[in-house]
Amino acid sequence: MNEKAKKYVTMFRQVKIASAATVDAGGHPQSRIINIMIANDDGMYIVTSKGKPFYKQLTATGEIALSAMCPDCQSLKFTGRLRLADKKWVDEVFLQNPGMNEVYPGNSRYILDAFLIYEGSGEWFDLLNYPISRESFSYGGAKEEVSGYFITDDCIGCGQCTESCPQKCIAPGVPCRIDGSHCLRCGLCLEVCPVGAVAELKGH
Repeated sequence: MNEKAKKYVTMFRQVKIASAATVDAGGHPQSRIINIMIANDDGMYIVTSKGKPFYKQLTATGEIALSAMCPDCQSLKFTGRLRLADKKWVDEVFLQNPGMNEVYPGNSRYILDAFLIYEGSGEWFDLLNYPISRESFSYGGAKEEVSGYFITDDCIGCGQCTESCPQKCIAPGVPCRIDGSHCLRCGLCLEVCPVGAVAELKGH
């Protein structure tokens, strides 16, 4: 795991409480609040009990989406793949999160399984400061997210996108240039361009 990804995985662990989204057998979205129990070079570890729908959805799809809010108004989001981890990780979770012993005392902890989120991509987003900032990251072989907008060579340099951008992150020129690290991805530049020179980057 590179240093950038490690920074944000560690941030997930520090925030600890995250919303976890899955898809059920009927194709419907489901969400619940979970704890990020461990973060290390391999990824992030979570636990859930075998009797919960969450467990069944994780094992059926092998996929999860996470979102969390940092105390200073920075958000994290992540989409990744996971797999069942060795049972020893349940003991490690209880070691690093001693409050779990009150919820699952004694051997009742072994109704839980640990899952390792071993790969995925995400984004850190700071909405508190101006201009806003965002940075993508990935680990485990996943590609970084690519989304937002760019300006094609059809641009005539009229400057309407530059003037209308709420974060002033579009530099004038022919073509004009969008600084994606400060882009809200609101799509206003797409709407105001008179020649259709703004195109959407396709995420994954």
